[in-house]
Amino acid sequence: MVMKLAFRNLRRNLRRSLLTVTAIALGTALALFSIGLGDGGHRQMIENGVRIGQGHLTVQREGFLESPSSSLYIRDPGPFLDAVTLSPYVDNAYPRIRGEGILATAAGAEGVMFQGIDPAMPGEATIFRDSLTEGEFLTDFNAAQVVLGKKLADRLKLALGKKVVLTTQDAGGEITSTLVRVKGIFRSGSGTIDGSICLMPMGYLQKALGMGEGVTSIAIYLHNPFKQEEALADIGRQLPPGPEHLYEWQTLQPDLRDYVVIDDAFGYMIYAIVLLIVAIGVLNTILMSVMERRREIGILTAVGMENRDVMKMILVETVFITFMGITLGVIIGLGVNWYFSTYGLDLSSLSSQNDWSLAGTVIDPVLRSHLRPHRAVGLCLAVFLLTVTMGIYPAWKASRILPVEAMEKP
Repeated sequence: MVMKLAFRNLRRNLRRSLLTVTAIALGTALALFSIGLGDGGHRQMIENGVRIGQGHLTVQREGFLESPSSSLYIRDPGPFLDAVTLSPYVDNAYPRIRGEGILATAAGAEGVMFQGIDPAMPGEATIFRDSLTEGEFLTDFNAAQVVLGKKLADRLKLALGKKVVLTTQDAGGEITSTLVRVKGIFRSGSGTIDGSICLMPMGYLQKALGMGEGVTSIAIYLHNPFKQEEALADIGRQLPPGPEHLYEWQTLQPDLRDYVVIDDAFGYMIYAIVLLIVAIGVLNTILMSVMERRREIGILTAVGMENRDVMKMILVETVFITFMGITLGVIIGLGVNWYFSTYGLDLSSLSSQNDWSLAGTVIDPVLRSHLRPHRAVGLCLAVFLLTVTMGIYPAWKASRILPVEAMEKP
């Protein structure tokens, strides 16, 4: 009886019911789209950041983070690489040499962050390889070569084949200088990166800095970045004892971490405002329905319907409207997310300088949505609970209507 009355009331005010369902659907779809696009943008930023930086996880000596000195290096990286590659969470692991120095020519000098890599390892430095605009990428493990950014090359007036001097601190703590030749020039899309980072063969740097076969860090890349905590625990158990530690990218790249956290916080505020507006709309619809049906509810109470049944009837109406709205919103939201995950949202026209850097990483000008199932389920539950909660007051008010008062005011 309660269910039958509830559905009859919804059909009787079909236009109002459909408008409310539409409002819930559009609010849900908008929130799903915003979450998907925001998470997709963050994922792209993080992936680019860890590719340019030091991986999802990094093994390095204690104190290197605070003072990146070549003297703080891993003397025998073999056991650490073996331990890391045993983990089922790890996709790739790359030994690297990282440090700070000064790159100088007759035209001037610039402070740089240099990175020694093994150019023969598949997948190493893919962002720099893909953004190479002049010359070739590093080819020889022991060659005196350097690949640098276009902005840095312009400042030092460097061209392919030209020589440049790198001055830095060696493994013994002494200042040393080494001469390298420009092998290639890249343009990553970030002025900061293109003006401060250069890559060299790891074997050459090991000799120049007196490291033997040592490295300053091991960059670890995971199959699934969302399994980072599990990977951290698993790899941490397998690492040999010593002064080396395992760090998350959030520790090594605090600017990127803080940006993602702050952007997420603003996103949640916007979602909350949108959902609150939708919930107020539901409250208004149900409350108006109750006020218009005071006489009817009074008669139902007079012929024997109990107050709790009246309350159930209004709550059933609220739940049904909410469920229909969420279902329609999920269909629209998933469709929109599928489109933007497949084709992306092209923002390249928004930047005339082609500088897509933010929080120390490169932003892809084509954003792709990435909606994770648990985020969608969490949003739908939040919409459902909020809107149904808004229906409690009208339901309670309806249950308090006295038959005599209701019939006096038709």
